[in-house]
Amino acid sequence: MTDAVRFPLVLGLISLFSAAGLAVSYQATYDRIRYQVELKKARGLSVVLGLPLDESPDAKRPWEEHTYPALDGGQQAPPFVVYEAEAPKSGRFYAAEGKAQGYSSKVHVVVAAHQASAYGPRQFTVKAITVVGQLETPGLGSRCTEPEFQREFERLPEAMLDLITNAPYRDPNAPDSENQHVAAIPGATITSSAVIAAVHQALARIRHHVGQRAATR
Repeated sequence: MTDAVRFPLVLGLISLFSAAGLAVSYQATYDRIRYQVELKKARGLSVVLGLPLDESPDAKRPWEEHTYPALDGGQQAPPFVVYEAEAPKSGRFYAAEGKAQGYSSKVHVVVAAHQASAYGPRQFTVKAITVVGQLETPGLGSRCTEPEFQREFERLPEAMLDLITNAPYRDPNAPDSENQHVAAIPGATITSSAVIAAVHQALARIRHHVGQRAATR
């Protein structure tokens, strides 16, 4: 066999085995990464719904899942899931994910809410939120993951889901908290606005689910 034939053949075999190895490695890594992503989301749901979570792979989750086609973005947009659970001593709650563009990344939140009869049949009160994904500026936008900021959303009427700047964080335990908006993170108004937008998206998904359930009863 001449060198002109041998070298391309050897290179071809090396490329073939390398590609096969990468494919196997990718599949094994993808499954682990996917599991970690789902586990992080489940932890977020557990926090906002106030329900215990068994993290073993085969454990049954303490909520129901309902999948719907995207409400916007056309046929190419991925479907979304709304979660429904009966919380001890608190009644029925719903949860959904929301995403919005921040300063340097998509901000991904999980939101739990319940229907607020005092504000109308299609209005909700936020129970809690948690930011489960972001790559915002460290020390500024990244502070959206801090408990002090996320706590502003506790027991927040949907009608007050708006942003104000240059103000102290909303205290959900204050007597007039139902009349307070969410205060922006100092120096990170864009990120704060993204969290607000993501929460609005999650509530729109919950509203769609509740409407669908009511129509089938």
